[in-house]
Amino acid sequence: MDIECAKTLEVMGSNSSTRHIGIIVFEGVVLADVVGAADVFGIGDKLISTVFPGTTRYAVSVLSIAGGMIMSSASVQIMTSSLASFCKHQFDTLLIASGTGNFEAYRDPDLIAWLQQMRNSVRRVAAICTGVFVIGAAGFLNNRRATTHWALLDKLAREFPLIKIDREAQISEDDGIFTSCDVGMAADLALLLLENDLGPAVAQRVAQSLVVCQRRRDTPPASQATIAFDPVKVSKIHRASLWFVEHLAEPVSVVDAANFVSMSERNFVRQFKRETGQTPHDFLRNLRLEAVRQQLTETDLPIDKIARRCGLFSGEHVAKLFRKHMWTSPTEYRKGIRPS
Repeated sequence: MDIECAKTLEVMGSNSSTRHIGIIVFEGVVLADVVGAADVFGIGDKLISTVFPGTTRYAVSVLSIAGGMIMSSASVQIMTSSLASFCKHQFDTLLIASGTGNFEAYRDPDLIAWLQQMRNSVRRVAAICTGVFVIGAAGFLNNRRATTHWALLDKLAREFPLIKIDREAQISEDDGIFTSCDVGMAADLALLLLENDLGPAVAQRVAQSLVVCQRRRDTPPASQATIAFDPVKVSKIHRASLWFVEHLAEPVSVVDAANFVSMSERNFVRQFKRETGQTPHDFLRNLRLEAVRQQLTETDLPIDKIARRCGLFSGEHVAKLFRKHMWTSPTEYRKGIRPS
């Protein structure tokens, strides 16, 4: 262990008690959020125990409204404890994981009452993506900044007008309330919380253990590429990206794009992922989804026609993609973005 990290742990070791982290989940929870947050605090606890053997500095519990088994979005069941089995003063931090079940949960009066009861005894609260609707319903974000997925920002603003919407931040913090803009960011957010507790040296060591070499909040998208790329290959990837845009409405494939820039499919996929952070397939899908979103916002065209304009098979296919990636249907999105 490096000297700076060891010194940090020694300073906090003599006067710190166990910090209890509660991860609240609902049906359809994103499994990566639960695992990501639990891993960060679990590895942090093990790191501390190397300096202070036998001590525990973090304890993690996974909670749901009634307890028992909760089905995740990955069709993996998670065993949870009920909210009622915990009283206030037991948690240092509450984290609401993302998932489709949050949209039903935030209307549950028992959940909201429990959260409001816990608020004054909890040091901080965090919400991943759709989890912001839960803490918004509890009133935690009144007159505070918050963020969520870009497709849900307008819905959040309409339902909770007292929230100060932060449309640019990946992670937003305001007076001990943390929110994030996308699913799968629990590890990033948990690392930020750990860094606030134990300092950057410990957080960096935990991140290295998780093979999280660079957190999103520290690296603007434009500067993420740290590897020295061959300028010719970079140029080809750029040309391929533009080609995808120009052929958005056509039934193009990854092979077509690779052929356009005279690269093998395997090399093209590898270079594209390194350059853009996305696979070519994901890039094209996200491009088409954004085009659909714009058409829904700006036109009155039926969904099937929009689908064909954006290179997707049918309105039914668009609806499946929307529900998977935006947690809503195209019709519901259009109603929300263009209220009558």
